[in-house]
Amino acid sequence: MIPIIMWLAIAASLSFYYFCVRPMKYWRRKGVHEAGNPSWFFGDSLRNILGLECFTTTMNNVYKKASDLRYFGMYMFVNPLLVVKDPDLMKEITVKAFDNFTDHRDVMPVEADPLWGKNLLQLKGEDWRYMRSLMSPSFTSGKIKTMFGLMSECAENLINYLKNKNEPSIELDVLDATTRYTNDVIAKIAFGVSVDSLNNPDNEFFRTARRATDATSIRLALSAFASFILPGYLMKVLGLKFFQDDVRNYFSNVLQDSIRMRKKSGTYSSDLIDSLLEAQSTAKKENSLRKLEDDDILAQAMIFFLGGFDTVSKLLGFLCYELAINKEVQDRLREDILDVIRKNDGKITYDATMRMEYLDMVISESLRKWPIMGGMDRICTKSYKIEPVAPGEQPVIIEKGTQIWFPAWSIHHDAKYFPNPEKFDPERFNEERKAEIYPYSYSPFGFGPRSCIGQRFSLLKCKLIIVHIISNFELEPCQKTKIPLGLFEKGFLVNPEVDIILNLKKIA
Repeated sequence: MIPIIMWLAIAASLSFYYFCVRPMKYWRRKGVHEAGNPSWFFGDSLRNILGLECFTTTMNNVYKKASDLRYFGMYMFVNPLLVVKDPDLMKEITVKAFDNFTDHRDVMPVEADPLWGKNLLQLKGEDWRYMRSLMSPSFTSGKIKTMFGLMSECAENLINYLKNKNEPSIELDVLDATTRYTNDVIAKIAFGVSVDSLNNPDNEFFRTARRATDATSIRLALSAFASFILPGYLMKVLGLKFFQDDVRNYFSNVLQDSIRMRKKSGTYSSDLIDSLLEAQSTAKKENSLRKLEDDDILAQAMIFFLGGFDTVSKLLGFLCYELAINKEVQDRLREDILDVIRKNDGKITYDATMRMEYLDMVISESLRKWPIMGGMDRICTKSYKIEPVAPGEQPVIIEKGTQIWFPAWSIHHDAKYFPNPEKFDPERFNEERKAEIYPYSYSPFGFGPRSCIGQRFSLLKCKLIIVHIISNFELEPCQKTKIPLGLFEKGFLVNPEVDIILNLKKIA
């Protein structure tokens, strides 16, 4: 009996060392500085798991400790993570050496969630290149211009909803209102359906979208953490996936109904569905070996929805907050917007919106101070050598499969690149000062071939609603406005710690 217990103890000790202790020495073996404070098995993620701080806060704290380094090592559970601080090295990895870092990390293993594995964000290698080539025509300036009218309907719905309250001052949950606006835009452009989430707040599309993107969802949190430590087949058995079956089925039915109606009536619209159907038809005509199946179309519609639903509404929330507490910026923005509208015969058109230079500056500064994703990632797909540049560095071989992280939040708040970083200062992005920004230090949408394909669409959606709001209302803080505003210390994305409540005062 004793020998059995002894051998079990030895086996347990060896397993503990191999799976929990040895991985925490990975970067030391490579001569890379570890700036975090990893714990066995959990790595540098323990405080995130316990809900003590969000990933962005953890990263920012470690970033500050590694002030003189170009890069440093951390651990997501037992997985090594190379954090790149140096903008020049970011350019090297995302552009010059792109073929060595072509992919993103698996947010969700394909075995656990096949639909998620088909979207543009998650596709890898040649599959990604093919899908990107099909999707790119949907996001050209010309194509997005044709979507402007559909967006305008949703923006006007929001403004009319607010005006119809017949109150001189409105206390508004800005995040809720802008989320409903982005929901309606996505529903119309990605799924071909019209929903009015302001006057019909409990509509099924909005409720399902909310459930699919709930940042406080325990299920989503478990799925995200499990993706670091569990194999895909086990996650499938446990039912851990990004899109639950009822969510997937609902959006699939909505999309298929929209496609059937278009084919039956022969009428089409200038939206994402038409672009994807056109790509599907082209692939069939060319007898391409790569077919665009219905699930491929659904996957792209879903990632388009995820990329434009929660992220844009949060950007709008932070932007409205900054305008409310920086009245001089808001007043100048309104003056610029109204001047352009007057010169355009009182009409808000695509071309007029694109001429609003100060609006561009304000949005750029919002993305600088509040980068919603917090950063961007890459996976090493072919081993790569980082050559020494700074004193004390040595050559480092980045092995295939290693995760890379670019901490946009921390760099955007680094006084080395953006002096007085906590100040909301749109003048950073005027023509003269914009040219002085260190290349690759400003990264709201990523860099290189895998930068965000929908950034033009997202920016236009943001610009349009801000033009409507600022030309009709003054934004003011109220008693419920949290000043200063911090981060919600749970989850992965950048979220405000509380609801953003503002007063909207009608302009006579």
